[in-house]
Amino acid sequence: MNPTRPRLALAGVLSVLVLTGCSGGGGGGTTTAGSAAADSLELPAARDGVAEPAEVGGTRGVGTASVVEQQAVIKKGEIAVRTPDPQDARNGVDTMLARLHGSVDDERTVYDKSGSIRESQLVLRVPVASFGSAMDELEQLGTVVHSSSSAEDVTTQVIDVQQRLRTLRISLRDLNSFQRGATDIDQLLRFESAITQRRGEYQSLKAQRNHLVGQAARSTISLDLAVPAVPAPEPAAHRAGFLTGLHQGWTALTGTVVVLLTAVGAVLPFALVLLLLGLPLWWGWRHLGQGHRTPTPVAADGSSED
Repeated sequence: MNPTRPRLALAGVLSVLVLTGCSGGGGGGTTTAGSAAADSLELPAARDGVAEPAEVGGTRGVGTASVVEQQAVIKKGEIAVRTPDPQDARNGVDTMLARLHGSVDDERTVYDKSGSIRESQLVLRVPVASFGSAMDELEQLGTVVHSSSSAEDVTTQVIDVQQRLRTLRISLRDLNSFQRGATDIDQLLRFESAITQRRGEYQSLKAQRNHLVGQAARSTISLDLAVPAVPAPEPAAHRAGFLTGLHQGWTALTGTVVVLLTAVGAVLPFALVLLLLGLPLWWGWRHLGQGHRTPTPVAADGSSED
C-alpha cells in the first residue's frame, strides 16, 4: 500500500472541514466537541448522499453565490378604528380578506349582552403586494384613531442564510462520503458526531430562511376595532357677577334648609316619644304633689300664722 495515499486523504479531509468551519463561523461561530472531532478526522468516505433541497422561491444558485430575484421586504401595519357598529366593520374585514386571499392569525373579541361585537383586536396576514390596498380599506371602516406602517428590507439576510445553507449542504455531502471510508469504529463515531452537528445547524438555518421568506411573502396588520369612547362632560366655566352670587347664595340657602329639615326629621321621632311619655308623668307628679300639701292655718284676722 502506498503510504502517501492516507496522508493525501487526511489533508483533503482537514481542508474541507476547515473551510466549512470558517463559512459556518459567520452565522454564529459555534465551536463544539463535534466540530473539534471533525477537524481531527482521518480518512473519509460516506454512506448516504445529502439531497440538496430546492432553493427558496425568490432565489436561485449561480456558481457559489446565491442571487435573490426579488427584494425581500417585511411590511407591518397597525390601525386603530372607532366605529358605532364594530359588527358591521368585522364583516367588512372578512369580505376584504376573502378578496385578497388573506387570513386572520389571531383574534380577541368582546361581545355585549345582545351578542354583538363591542371590541375586536385582530392580527391579519395579507399578500405583500396587497398590503397598501388592505391598509386603505381598513382605514375606511370608521374613524381612524391611529395608523402606522413599517418596512424592513431582509434581502441581505436571505442571501446570507442561503449561502450558509449551501455551504452546509456541501459539508454534509463530503462528510457522508468520507464516512464510507472509515476504517474503524472510532472514526465512524467521530464522523457521525460531526454529521449530527452539521445537520442540526442546517435545520436551524433552514427554519430561519423559511421564517424570513414567509414574513416577506405575507404582510402583518394589527387591527383594533371598538365603539367610540363617551366623552367626559366639560367642567363649567368660572363666572362672576350678581346673578352668579344670587345663584350660589340660593344654592347655599336651600342646602342649609335641607340640612336643617333633615336634622328635624331625625330628632322628631325622639321628641314625640319623650312627649308621650313625659307629659303624663309630669301631670301625675304635679297633682300628686298638690294632694299631699299641708294647709296653712289662718288667724282670726285673716292672716296666716307663721
